[in-house]
Amino acid sequence: MTWPHIRSKRDLAAWASLLVLPVCTVLAATAARIAGGPTWLWFNLDPDYFYLLDAVNVVNLTTPGHVYHPGTTVQWLGALILKAAHPLGGGEAIAAAVLADPERHLRLIGNAFVVLAGLGVLAVGAAGWRAFGALLPAWMLQTAPLLSMVIVKHGHRVKPEALLVTATLLLIALSVLALAPGRLARSRRQFAIAFGTVAGFAAATKVTALPVLVLPLFVLAGAPGALGAIALYGAAAAGSLVLFTLPAAGAYDVFFAWMATVGGGTGAYGGDAPGLVAWATYPRSIAKLLARPAFHVPLALALVTLAWAVLRRYRGRPLPTPEVRLLAGVAAAELAQVLVVAKQPNAIYMIPALMLGAPAFVVAWRLWAAALAERGGGAAAVLERGVAVLLVALLAAQGFGVVKLVRELADDRTRALVADDVRFARCARVYSYAASSPAFALLLADYLTGSRFAGRLAERRPADVYWLDHWWDHSRVVARDWRGPIDLGRVLAAAPCAMFRGSHWWVTEPLLNKLQPGLTFDAACSTRDETIVTRGADCDGRPLR
Repeated sequence: MTWPHIRSKRDLAAWASLLVLPVCTVLAATAARIAGGPTWLWFNLDPDYFYLLDAVNVVNLTTPGHVYHPGTTVQWLGALILKAAHPLGGGEAIAAAVLADPERHLRLIGNAFVVLAGLGVLAVGAAGWRAFGALLPAWMLQTAPLLSMVIVKHGHRVKPEALLVTATLLLIALSVLALAPGRLARSRRQFAIAFGTVAGFAAATKVTALPVLVLPLFVLAGAPGALGAIALYGAAAAGSLVLFTLPAAGAYDVFFAWMATVGGGTGAYGGDAPGLVAWATYPRSIAKLLARPAFHVPLALALVTLAWAVLRRYRGRPLPTPEVRLLAGVAAAELAQVLVVAKQPNAIYMIPALMLGAPAFVVAWRLWAAALAERGGGAAAVLERGVAVLLVALLAAQGFGVVKLVRELADDRTRALVADDVRFARCARVYSYAASSPAFALLLADYLTGSRFAGRLAERRPADVYWLDHWWDHSRVVARDWRGPIDLGRVLAAAPCAMFRGSHWWVTEPLLNKLQPGLTFDAACSTRDETIVTRGADCDGRPLR
């Protein structure tokens, strides 16, 4: 990217203004992280702890175990950050440090991901300033990671969504930069390779990003030698995908088997009846995804603008073709992601498409402004002032949204921490998904990443902790400790008391009754979010018999 040069105090002030929203992005993510509390709380631990332990696996040159997204970029970037935090330590020493204090290392990685997103927002602003020669569209583009609280909520986590924020920002920056007059024509190969590199990175981060990668096809279609540029984009994307997933090369078979499972069933994660999607519920799922204003408002504006552009072209008054092509690419990418994600409708899978609302709005606005400018009379200037007012209103509304999100996360944290397990230290503590417990976070993460650290965890962590595993198959449950399966009946018979804790008790309880028929409890100590029941002790951990 060619950055605008600083030639005067005015340019310096412009650059300073482009730093405001990157700083706001970092502050919003940091506030959400602090409010959410420890990562081992029930609403935080999945999948952050999985990626932390797999980052340690990569540091030790071991194939990661949790490769289903595939999420490889999170793992090797996490490994690089861990190595940077312990530059003189070997793999074993880093593993020991992480297992001793996983929360500190999760914060390090999460903070690095937030900084990457902030730099991505700055890059988008610079691209917008370069392409449009004005700051207002650059600022509007920079709102991309603030358009939805879903993005803010997950943008600081050690999970693929955090890196998809950065990847989408880079995709936006490249797409907008290609609008600069003559830029794409002069540098079509560089754009194709850059787009391909970002696409490979995004796909290696999470396969749900694949639909939005159609956007570069529309941008590159306007380049001289478009077919060659598109072919180069495909080759660069494939090559970078292989490069970015190399640490997981030993588990490619696991990933492809999982993709076959997911694609072979109509339900979530490949469950339910065989088939591509559940056609009876698919339209409702699409409507659910379209319901968010941050998504459907920019998309509707884009579609209306495109229809108008087609009409003008038919009448012999075409709008600027590169902008129309980019807007079509954005709309196609958003719709493609809806169609893919509707198989399992979840807002977090829509983060790239939600962020594309920013370029959709900016390009549509610029096209309407261009048409108004043809008529004269100052209508385009009025529209620009309206956009400026809208930007202020948007930032104010999203500021309130961040405050609300922070309060909600703080409330969740408070409820989880009030139910402190320390009072049950003399009891057998039996956890199920998802329990607020440092021990459970490590038990589950180690199991899902290949049980590489089971021995070390068993030596260093509390002995009387167990968990109920029904991760892959909800028709059965297996009781486990740090090292593997155990006889829960013997544990309960030997322990003076027992505490059971989990947030999906409606799934766990029937399975537990199959495992231990006739099991009864003496006290219920549940929070709004987690079920906590005891045997042989009251809710303060005092013995009952």
